[in-house]
Amino acid sequence: MSIAAYIPRIADRLLADDLASWPAVIVTGPRAVGKTTTAIRHAASALRLDRPAQRGLALDDPDAAVSIGPFPLLLDEWQHVPEVLGAVKRAVDQDRAEPQRYIITGSARGDLIAGSWPGTGRFLSIELWPLTGRERFGNAEAPSLFDRWETEHRFSVPPQPPGILDYLQIALTGGFPDAVEAPNQRRRERWMRGYVESTASRDLGELAIGSGRRRSPERLTRYLQVLALHSAGVVADAALAEATKLDVRTARGYHDILRTLRLVVDVPAWRTNRLKRLVATPKRYLADSGLAGWLARVDEVAIQHDADARGRILDTYVAAQLRSEAEAAQDAVHLHHLRTHRGEHEIDLIAEFGSRVAAFEVKSGSAPTQKDARHLAWLRDQLPRDRFAGGVVFHTGPQRYGLGQGIEAVPICGLWG
Repeated sequence: MSIAAYIPRIADRLLADDLASWPAVIVTGPRAVGKTTTAIRHAASALRLDRPAQRGLALDDPDAAVSIGPFPLLLDEWQHVPEVLGAVKRAVDQDRAEPQRYIITGSARGDLIAGSWPGTGRFLSIELWPLTGRERFGNAEAPSLFDRWETEHRFSVPPQPPGILDYLQIALTGGFPDAVEAPNQRRRERWMRGYVESTASRDLGELAIGSGRRRSPERLTRYLQVLALHSAGVVADAALAEATKLDVRTARGYHDILRTLRLVVDVPAWRTNRLKRLVATPKRYLADSGLAGWLARVDEVAIQHDADARGRILDTYVAAQLRSEAEAAQDAVHLHHLRTHRGEHEIDLIAEFGSRVAAFEVKSGSAPTQKDARHLAWLRDQLPRDRFAGGVVFHTGPQRYGLGQGIEAVPICGLWG
């Protein structure tokens, strides 16, 4: 994604606000989601540490390298000169009152070396995820959905909303900028293949350094394919290990690597003292619906004949939209899922913000009824009236309408408004 063709991101507002009040911000997220492209738009200068000509001074004297400016200074691909993080720490400790000094992007390896990570307590962190529908088709500069939740316009349906085939095509395209810009499906599939191969070789090798265990690119790819087949599912570690023919410990190791790379997202189960007998197993998602579809070998033709795949891909897509909205909110938003032990009640996603709870279901149908909202109604009736912020059934039809007190049906494109 070139700067000339820059697509505004939901995270732009948060990055600007954080820089205005804090000396150092680190932008994390999956590889190839546009972290550098976004960060450089907020920087006055950049030190591209993956370029030999620019990293020389940083290798010789990192403190001098980070002091030159002008500020804000982008330190891109920090992992090529890890010493710059210590230099930023020292600069920030010297004057914490001065904001807008450093933006840091690069490897996810910091997650695995938390014991020696110098940014703890000094850097604010922003997660940048694949492009959302609001960034592609709507107004990315609007406040987060959760910041405008109490307004009439929290959802805005366009005059000509997509149909189900359009939604499936959008979801299978995904949100990686290079995949979105691919001229046709064949080129997009070639990009996906290269991305997975690079993840299984280069990224795996980088993250396995110092682990003391041999990691196999083939096994990582197989584990990623199994996760794609179960995306948007509540799957235990043992079941994933069995499906990939790995022992549980090895499978968990690969899972941790994929979480570190932000390619897999585990949504924790919601817990509350008011409800008993809830499962504790997380809900597993691929971070990008397009990558999930490619790994699961589901294309735009096959998905029309596979109801389970349609449900999983659309759920994965909507979860990605809500994840970016939660990340961009001014106040903390925590995403969960809910399922009772016997499966009597199940809710795809629950957002907890402040003292309030909003609940979301995703349906591939075009006209959900109150039956489709029965689990949301059950949750509403279990909670105090002032705690339940509302329930939403996202669907592929054109209309937004009520499904009972505090619950509504909303086209998926309502998230783009």
